[in-house]
Amino acid sequence: MSENVGNATFIIDKTANAAPLGFTGLGLAAVLLSLSYIGVYPVESMIVSMAIFLGGFAQVFAGIMSWKKGDVFAGTAFSAFGLFWFSLAGLLIMPAIGWAETSSGIAMAAYLAIWGIYTFVMLIITMKIGVKALQFVFATLFLLFMLLAFINATGNTGLLVVAGYIGLIMGLGSLYTALAMVMNEIHGKTIAPL
Repeated sequence: MSENVGNATFIIDKTANAAPLGFTGLGLAAVLLSLSYIGVYPVESMIVSMAIFLGGFAQVFAGIMSWKKGDVFAGTAFSAFGLFWFSLAGLLIMPAIGWAETSSGIAMAAYLAIWGIYTFVMLIITMKIGVKALQFVFATLFLLFMLLAFINATGNTGLLVVAGYIGLIMGLGSLYTALAMVMNEIHGKTIAPL
């Protein structure tokens, strides 16, 4: 939308904050994947579908919308982690359809560790942003990636339930962040602290 004042034209940004969509995608996909680690159900098509459509598309869309608003942190974080979910779905689908061999434990450990390192750097950046809910999500996500990397490197699947609970906590924290942002914006004041 634009507004003309005298000879000048001002562009008024009426686009919404995309962060709640990104945190919703992360939260829903993480909660459901984590429940499979805990043993509630196996990794099946529901997990792959959530990884693609909520973890992947929702976060990439949020990242693109954040870039348009000039938010380099949200644009980078949501786009990168959305693409993580697409790659995770690919790691599950490609061996099943014969396009590639299943990744070894050490390959998966490297994959998860590099995502853990990336998440740690993003966590450091959140310290400057100063939003506690954001710091909580990135701290628990970092712990989750590093624990999953350790599990894959060592074959110690006994820790998978612990990883599931960390992922569940992170996913619920992400959903809280998303819903708090929406609630606070709708009410025009802080109802749920961030």
